[in-house]
Amino acid sequence: MDHFNIIQALCRSALSNPSEAVLHQVNRLKQALDKDGKDKEVKIIDNLLKQVDKLVDMSPSKIQKSLIRFEGEELTHKTPLPVDKETSTPLAEIIFTDQLPTEPPIFDANIKVALNSIINEWLNFEKLKSIDAQPSRSCLIYGEPGTGKTHLALWIAKQMNTPVVLVRLDGLMSSFLGTTSRNIGNLFSFAAKYRCVLLLDEFDAIAKLRNDTQEVGEIKRVVNTLLQNLDSRKNTGFTIGITNHESLLDPAIWRRFEAQIEIPKPSFEVMYSILNKFLNTLSFNENELKFLSWCIEGASGADAESLSKWLKKSSVLNQQATLVDNVRRFAMLNSGRVNLKKRNILASSNDEDLINSLLNETTINFKQREIATLLNKNPSALSKHVSKSKRL
Repeated sequence: MDHFNIIQALCRSALSNPSEAVLHQVNRLKQALDKDGKDKEVKIIDNLLKQVDKLVDMSPSKIQKSLIRFEGEELTHKTPLPVDKETSTPLAEIIFTDQLPTEPPIFDANIKVALNSIINEWLNFEKLKSIDAQPSRSCLIYGEPGTGKTHLALWIAKQMNTPVVLVRLDGLMSSFLGTTSRNIGNLFSFAAKYRCVLLLDEFDAIAKLRNDTQEVGEIKRVVNTLLQNLDSRKNTGFTIGITNHESLLDPAIWRRFEAQIEIPKPSFEVMYSILNKFLNTLSFNENELKFLSWCIEGASGADAESLSKWLKKSSVLNQQATLVDNVRRFAMLNSGRVNLKKRNILASSNDEDLINSLLNETTINFKQREIATLLNKNPSALSKHVSKSKRL
């Protein structure tokens, strides 16, 4: 079919953040192709639709905007920020609702359940209040770096239609005795005065184990101050803590957060969808996206974004290079983003290791013709190579 690769790219781009209208039109396209006997094209479109079913459906159009207004005064661009008394450095920054992300992060379905539960509580605030209950007022988001924790926190605030007071807790630390505790108190007093979501990033900077023998007594007092302020905020606004090092948190800190969400590294399906989203301006087909997802298995969403940026630059600067060549160069220059096993396979001087690895991949099930296309090889020649390898 003429220009089907362009149609496929358009469908993939539209389905990266699907609405009911988009799904309807893509299904119409599939039915029309099926009626014309375009079996290969039908299968490709069908696979794109199946990927949508595996995605977290958290599109803002699917979630009613919160009508809840938190307690306190309204934040404006003229609102004075709390500052460190010794250095006059602001203790926080304000991110207003029009600056918050409108697109949801891409996660597995189990994360969707947790997020929708939190948002649904706030959408039913009055019903909960009528039975002397209230929605969760705090949430701890933890996981490895680059998994989208901060994006998620900001997106939650967008759904609540509430500005964010963003605090990086390492910035509250002061060399002056007692100043850190005072900074924490001033910060929470500020958050209690205004309608906001309080976002405590790099939470582990202060919330360390109080029985850590390597920490001085001051840090223990700081943690106690933090605990007291978290307790005082139980009935005010919404508080989110973010950490990459949950093992460093004091057990008492965990108890202060009503919801606790771990953000894992992307599964293959999620990685495929992330790459699909980042690469929607380029015409990568399903087979190529499968290969890219395989190459950075175990990586983070931030790593997928780095790979996508590399491929975009390569599409301009290295137009003659194949996709496999570009990925090999990426792996050599980004050794921390590609696991050692895959890096060694990609670094091999011939294609044999790569061919055998893709054929033996049980979770993705690469077909011989798909591998031949990736490597620009004749399918029959590849088949002979495989047969020879099996005899050896």
